[in-house]
Amino acid sequence: MMMSYKSNLMRSYNNLAGVTEKVITHRQFNSYAENPSKASQAFQLRRTRWNVENQLSNNKQVRHKFQQAWDCMDDTYQDLGTKLVKYSSLRAENDADAGGRQALGEVIKGAADSVMQTMNAKYGENFIFSGADGQTVPFSWGADGKLLYRGMPVDVDTPTADELAAGGWEGKYADYAKLYGTVQNEHTYVDLGMGMQEDKDGNLIDSSAFDTALSGIGTIGYGTSTVTVKDADGNDVDVKDVPNNIISIIREYGEILAQCSPEDGSYPVDAQKWPQGSETRCDALEKQLETKLNELHATWMSHDTKATFLKTNEDRLESMDDTLNEQITTIEDIDPAEAITALMWAQYSYNAALRIGTSILSQSLIDYMS
Repeated sequence: MMMSYKSNLMRSYNNLAGVTEKVITHRQFNSYAENPSKASQAFQLRRTRWNVENQLSNNKQVRHKFQQAWDCMDDTYQDLGTKLVKYSSLRAENDADAGGRQALGEVIKGAADSVMQTMNAKYGENFIFSGADGQTVPFSWGADGKLLYRGMPVDVDTPTADELAAGGWEGKYADYAKLYGTVQNEHTYVDLGMGMQEDKDGNLIDSSAFDTALSGIGTIGYGTSTVTVKDADGNDVDVKDVPNNIISIIREYGEILAQCSPEDGSYPVDAQKWPQGSETRCDALEKQLETKLNELHATWMSHDTKATFLKTNEDRLESMDDTLNEQITTIEDIDPAEAITALMWAQYSYNAALRIGTSILSQSLIDYMS
């Protein structure tokens, strides 16, 4: 009887201890052995949720980076490119007080430096517009005063559209090929919950990941172009080697205006530097600036679309995270009402077992001796 009683008492005690632990920890099990089936389900769900939380963290970082990039392009297009440089160039062309061209030139040159500083902005420890190399400053001035992108000259000879279509131009335009390869081939892919898969050759499928690399020259241009403008007689003139980069355009335009006569505003004359005349060169630069600002605006709108996608994707990941957390809670966590009821019953059973024990053990040594 005593052996049976002790066994039942320990069973009641263990049951009470187990139920008490559930109430304290709010968990249905604390080891795999307690419930292998639910523990396996919980492990799978937690691993999935861990991946989702990583993707959510990546998405937030990328969204903030693209928001910074969007703001930089907005500043370049609106405040610097349009309001400051474009209006100043119109004033330089049409203002009756032509002597102010020199002062406007200094203002525009300062705008070029402002655009450079804006495009050299950083997010965290990395430069936003440095492509896949976030540690190298994107834009700088070379020893000859020419614009550089990560140490590479930007205003280089550029193949024509026919040469680009035909291919095989890389040897003739080596400097342009470096810039072209930087824009086309540099990528930094991040897993944002879109599958992130590789093809049968082991190459990443672009649509399954998000490319976070932002190229500065891909945003504001590189290479040179031939621009057609009208001369003083109304004839078409082809102006060659006009920069495609907004910073270079603004800088060169400001330098020409800064050399205008402070008395009458007449344009500088240098047949070697401007064989078609500095005023014609300014007209070409102004026309090119208009074109590049429109392209920048299109890129700006494209980034706005990407930022909208990132916000939508973030909402989707947050919803998925909440759903997974709810599933994990359902499997792992206790039902408080059920757990407290079980605790009360276990406590009642244990107390009853103790009460029975007092009846069994009430006999003394004297009773046995008699």
